[in-house]
Amino acid sequence: MEIKASQSNNTMPLKLRGMVITGTGEAGRITELPWVKQQFREKLGINPYPGTFNITVLAGDRDKIGTIRQAKSVNTISRDSEHCQGVSLHVLVGGKIKGALVIPLIPHYPPDCLEITASENIRHALGVKDGDTIELEVYL
Repeated sequence: MEIKASQSNNTMPLKLRGMVITGTGEAGRITELPWVKQQFREKLGINPYPGTFNITVLAGDRDKIGTIRQAKSVNTISRDSEHCQGVSLHVLVGGKIKGALVIPLIPHYPPDCLEITASENIRHALGVKDGDTIELEVYL
């Protein structure tokens, strides 16, 4: 997947910082579902690695979350009642890993938490652990 400024309404991506956290582990099962994999491949050009990379947006950047949630995004449509729908945007993690920011459309999802899927294990590729700070470039 190639990320270009032309994929965005802005010439520059929205940059924000977050702290790496461990998720619930549920995304590993979801990203392995055939219909989920197909939608990420077709709509975002990503063959998702099992699971997501999770961050909590740092306090100084939380005002940017509203901009992200209002941006034109790619919809991931649930094929059954067991799974939620979501929206995704292209993202660059740590200046190196191309992926998709995934926002699950579920009630009470923590607004300052973001999930990212990519074709590789982001934690291992970047050598980060819980508590580390990472920068994201979100293509709106």
